[in-house]
Amino acid sequence: MPNYMRRKLIVYLTGIFTLAIGSNLFLNASLGVAPSCSLALTFTFLLPGSYALFNFIVNTALLILEALIVHKFGKTQIIQLFITFIYSYLIKLTSIFLTHIQPHSFLEQVLLATLACIVLALGITLTIHSNLTVMPYEGFIGALAIRLRKDFGKLRVILDITCTLASIVISLILLHSIKSVGLGTILASFLTGSVVSFFDTILTTRLNHYLGIAILNQL
Repeated sequence: MPNYMRRKLIVYLTGIFTLAIGSNLFLNASLGVAPSCSLALTFTFLLPGSYALFNFIVNTALLILEALIVHKFGKTQIIQLFITFIYSYLIKLTSIFLTHIQPHSFLEQVLLATLACIVLALGITLTIHSNLTVMPYEGFIGALAIRLRKDFGKLRVILDITCTLASIVISLILLHSIKSVGLGTILASFLTGSVVSFFDTILTTRLNHYLGIAILNQL
């Protein structure tokens, strides 16, 4: 494997690992999770199985929808499925080491949810800069954006809102309460994008240098 590809893979897997930590911090805060994960958390209250398992199931469903849109299940989709498995496994693995992080007051819950947003944003930044494959959530949106000729960002907002509303409706009908959506979901919706931009500003040069992009641009 070429050195530059090995470094890209290291950055990407570090990003996936960081995303898994961020997901578990959201769970520990008990104020809801990011919109993209709200359905997976909702299912944990309804069916036997872990959050990691339902995260894998939801992402696989989105991957199937992506394949239907592009009319193929090719190399890209196979890689996304493999990455989804790794991500879900890392959620399960990192949860073991983060169980001791439990807030004891509402303020601590808010602070932990804010930390989760920051960690999540760092993971997103790393995966983006590795310029490798995307997760099925983004892959589905990307395929839909191309098919409908719509803006990716606007479709992302629509899907986030759809997942959040679906989680609320399912919870109210079957659980008679809302457990997977809360203040943490709102924080994730408003903070994550801004924090990603911040990390992008301070890390782009360093990551490009590590990946050799800055050197290639000078040649």
